[in-house]
Amino acid sequence: MKRTHLLPILAFLLIAPAGMAAPRNMEYLDRGLVAIKTSGGVFVSWRVLGTDDATTGFNVYRDGSKVNSGVITGATNLTDASGTTTSKYVVKTVVAGMEIESSTPVSPWSGPLKRIPVSAPAGGTTPDGVAYTYSPNDGSVGDLNGDGNWDLVLKWDPSNSQDNANDGYTGKVYLDGMTLDGDRMWRIDLGWNIRAGAHYTQFMVADFDGDGIAEIICKTAPGTKDGTGKLLSTGPAASDDDAKDYRNSKGFVTAGPEYLTVFNGQTGAELATVLYVPGRDPANGWGKTSETTNRVDRFLAGVAWIDGVKPHAIMQRGYYGRMAVTAWSWDGTTLKQQWYYNAATSGQECHGQGNHNLSIADVDADGKDEIIQGACAIDHDGKFMYRTGLGHGDAMHLGDLDPSRPGLEAWVVHEDTGTAYAHELHDARTGAIIWGENHNKDNGRGLAADIDATSPGHEMWSASFGGIYNTKGTQIGTSKPTQNFRIYWDGDLQDELLDVTGTAPNTMKIDSWKNGRLLTTNSTMGGFTGHSNNYSKANPVLSADIFGDWREELIVRQDDNSALLVYSTTIPTTHRLYTLMHDPVYRAGVAWQNTAYNQPPHLGFWLGAGVDKAPKPDIKLVKSTSGIGNPRAHLNSGISAKRVGSKISIQSHWNEPVTIRIASVDGRILSEHSTPPAASSELDAPAGSHGALIVSLRGASGRAASTTIPGF
Repeated sequence: MKRTHLLPILAFLLIAPAGMAAPRNMEYLDRGLVAIKTSGGVFVSWRVLGTDDATTGFNVYRDGSKVNSGVITGATNLTDASGTTTSKYVVKTVVAGMEIESSTPVSPWSGPLKRIPVSAPAGGTTPDGVAYTYSPNDGSVGDLNGDGNWDLVLKWDPSNSQDNANDGYTGKVYLDGMTLDGDRMWRIDLGWNIRAGAHYTQFMVADFDGDGIAEIICKTAPGTKDGTGKLLSTGPAASDDDAKDYRNSKGFVTAGPEYLTVFNGQTGAELATVLYVPGRDPANGWGKTSETTNRVDRFLAGVAWIDGVKPHAIMQRGYYGRMAVTAWSWDGTTLKQQWYYNAATSGQECHGQGNHNLSIADVDADGKDEIIQGACAIDHDGKFMYRTGLGHGDAMHLGDLDPSRPGLEAWVVHEDTGTAYAHELHDARTGAIIWGENHNKDNGRGLAADIDATSPGHEMWSASFGGIYNTKGTQIGTSKPTQNFRIYWDGDLQDELLDVTGTAPNTMKIDSWKNGRLLTTNSTMGGFTGHSNNYSKANPVLSADIFGDWREELIVRQDDNSALLVYSTTIPTTHRLYTLMHDPVYRAGVAWQNTAYNQPPHLGFWLGAGVDKAPKPDIKLVKSTSGIGNPRAHLNSGISAKRVGSKISIQSHWNEPVTIRIASVDGRILSEHSTPPAASSELDAPAGSHGALIVSLRGASGRAASTTIPGF
């Protein structure tokens, strides 16, 4: 039967709200141009933005000479057979036949990876005489300096990092802010009173205040030093005893102040500190009054657009029993608690229904994000939504997993025995079970990924059951892949699978598993050994769409911990899609990926039906006005433009006649004017000037320049 392409469109229309909320803020990115030397020349790839029009085209230049014969309006990659490692590449954006902007020139990587040297913190010795060293652990991305490129926040874990269930001292935890060229911007020392382990430090990176530069929000304590080397000094931290070590004889921190701090993305400086909420609850709803370590200190975190416009930090404590969750906003001045949800009564609401991970998505289509916990959900306003009653689980995956149904679905595996299902697919809006199975055992892992093009929607499988299932619960294969991470890597629209080659931590590999069988394994790491993190969880530092077109990059640590290895695909694709980071569900997924038991990000729409059916995101790109770099500052050598009341003041710097064109960021030409040499113009704002505007010049000589100004 021929696969229909109408289903995802119908599903989207069925859940679309009558009145959409204001567009949500997203990062204003450059073209993410990447060039990689291959045996066939140089593979060149660049990103489409979520606000680009379908007609937006591109030209690629090598050393000043155009590589493509005609404007590229399809997939944003090509292989330049004449390219060498000494070539310089630029991509120029074409709107209505005019090149309106140019990327920063890039040189090719020598192979399929970029090696980023890192410098580990000095090791030490715990009070009981055990020595420890450091290795790179989880990572997250944000634009830390306002230049339109992704930067990395990297967590350093000591070798004696501990699970909450285990006794033992640990070393400190550090966070580094760094560019993806390896320039370290700052280092935050979280201090002795933050224990090291997968369940303790969840760091959220996003542009919380909408100034175009990301901030970092995480749990802190007395003794924490910010990226400038200073002890915390605002709010309740101003009067604490930073010399006090609150660790007990088993290495746990069961007393003392707990803080939540927002740090500046450019400098790592403390911006504000408040008391961490939710606070400790020794009983934790577990029925054990002595429980002050394991379940009390199980933390989760996420980034959610709970107002539909700006990202907010979500902070959570507990999920085996009591579950308490808060939402925080940062407006550049105040770190403010927006709501507090507390499920403290056994058998009610979200009590005992949380996973070792969470997901963020607008599941009820009101333009605002909900927090999906695994077996329960919390609405954007902090109110309880639903409970499946299936209890705690280790893994969950949320997205448009079944395109034949309206809305989003959640695939969850459950650890609790004695419940109705050990793995199940449910409606992410209502919690209604779509299908599931049970065997009364602890089911530890599971994955949802589209690995079979002949079966509509995602396939699903888990550790404790044999075979692969389709969206209706029908087993379609008796063998199954591993259940670790999914990744877009080759040129088709199906997922590849990311895992380790053996016992973790080990070399990571990418498997292409198509239509029920393993086709290829790519475990060549370019002469280096890229290791996974977090023991049996075997996750990378980060998996996300960071460079180039819509396919994803993989960041792992080098085996000797001296570098990060960034891998990007060199496989051509014929599919064009805007950067996955401009899909709200995916962007939130990258933010929460570092939380506890890491899970891969998923899209909020089904990609398998064809990229021409992907819904255009309702987003507003926020550009920095105060960072170290304007994303398009290099374009401004021929033009100056600014808003003056209701008019646009434009100055040409060239002594030649020019054509001035004003366009929206999605490529719509709003007005066009001609001026004599070296003229300044003051133009009325054209109709439709509601978002950011691109003001571009083309001189009589053929040269062009552009700049971007805020809308009216």
